[in-house]
Amino acid sequence: MKWTGIDRALVTYGWTAWASALALMGQLLGENEEELARHILRWARVLEWFWGIEVEVEGLEHYIRGERLVLIANHQSYVDVVALFLVLPEIPVFLAKQELGRLPLFGEVMRRRGDIFIDRQHHTQATEAIAQAARQLRAGSPLLVFPEGTRARRPEIGHFKKGAFHLAKQAGAAIQPIGIVGSLEAWPRDAWAPRGGKVQVRIGPAISAKEVAEQPIDELLHRSRRIIASLTGLPCKMSSSELVKD
Repeated sequence: MKWTGIDRALVTYGWTAWASALALMGQLLGENEEELARHILRWARVLEWFWGIEVEVEGLEHYIRGERLVLIANHQSYVDVVALFLVLPEIPVFLAKQELGRLPLFGEVMRRRGDIFIDRQHHTQATEAIAQAARQLRAGSPLLVFPEGTRARRPEIGHFKKGAFHLAKQAGAAIQPIGIVGSLEAWPRDAWAPRGGKVQVRIGPAISAKEVAEQPIDELLHRSRRIIASLTGLPCKMSSSELVKD
């Protein structure tokens, strides 16, 4: 059977809804966090197979465990989340855009596992979300942020927002840079459905909590962006002022 883009999209959304319903049912029956994590990994493995992607990981030796940790990664497509779930030693909590919380079933699963939704258009809510995320970090949950704030349209590293770096400072956390390569080709932003292919997750050496505390926000942001650009081999997107200078 040859799948069309619409077929793949429908099956993807249908499987996500079904897997979310099973996870919620398990929660209602008293399943614990480890069992919820197994539901999530099953969801991700099925999508890896169905999408025709092959996820590889490099640099696992750099991953920090047992410390407060903010994971930051470039964001190219829907494939990124699945790839990270499949290769990270532990499933992190997400600092996610508010729209994801409105998705039927899936949004509720995210809430139950402690994911935090942020509305960047409303400063007060965004500030409260950062404070809530800092509490999650202090409680021992690693937290994942896509500092670009949205999926890339081109193979480049977009401009980073400051929230992840304020969060790391507030929580006394280290920062773990992660580069993702190939996910834009596997599922371009404007495509209905995934096209498949190889996706690499490259974990870089962490920036220690001590360095995070000592370094100014802007320096920390640019340092992290350069690391991820190096991990991925992708150029950093230039600002309009930089383009004018050139």
